Amino acid sequence: MVRPWTRYWLTSAVAVPAVLALVGVAVQGGDIERKISAESTAALNSFGLAGNGTVVVSGRDVTLVGVPFERIPDAEKTVRALPGVRTVSARQPALGPLTISVDDKQVVIAGTTQQDTWRKQFLHVVGEYAHGRPLVDHTSTSPGTDFAMTTTAAAALVSVLTLEPGADVKVSVVDGQVVMEGVLPDAERKSNTAKLLQRLFGSGVVVDKTRSA
Repeated sequence: MVRPWTRYWLTSAVAVPAVLALVGVAVQGGDIERKISAESTAALNSFGLAGNGTVVVSGRDVTLVGVPFERIPDAEKTVRALPGVRTVSARQPALGPLTISVDDKQVVIAGTTQQDTWRKQFLHVVGEYAHGRPLVDHTSTSPGTDFAMTTTAAAALVSVLTLEPGADVKVSVVDGQVVMEGVLPDAERKSNTAKLLQRLFGSGVVVDKTRSA
């Protein structure tokens, strides 16, 4: 006859090693997550994204949160190359409306992005290509958003529009379309500006409503 307490003891003797094994797996898994999190964060920092992204790790899977839209592909590639990482995905920000207006007196930019550092960097780079025209800042910050145009694309557009006088143009990015309205000095400038936008965004999304003077 097996006494009740003996049965429970035997059961415990079988269960405890299994429980300890599970605990060991959990501890090891936690160590792996912490290591991947630390290395992913360090990689983003070295990539120039210090303070501009959060790493969320589940097992060996990494999710990047708060990375600027234009930096997501490179950030994913950098983290994916780390040892132990299985998958990398990014939570993409909402691309809000962006407007760039150019005339002979100024360049006006309106739009939203998630972090003030991104906003200032965007404006700084674009301002360097405005050929001396003052930049009027109507941008703001809003959680989970980003500009609907990369810094490079915005700088190239502003550079072309301000290269010579005579342009009075507004370029708006809304709902996946790039709409250009206003007046350009001549047919050649009108054609060249439209071609630039098509190279940057694709001909299917550019709507040219400009006219030549």
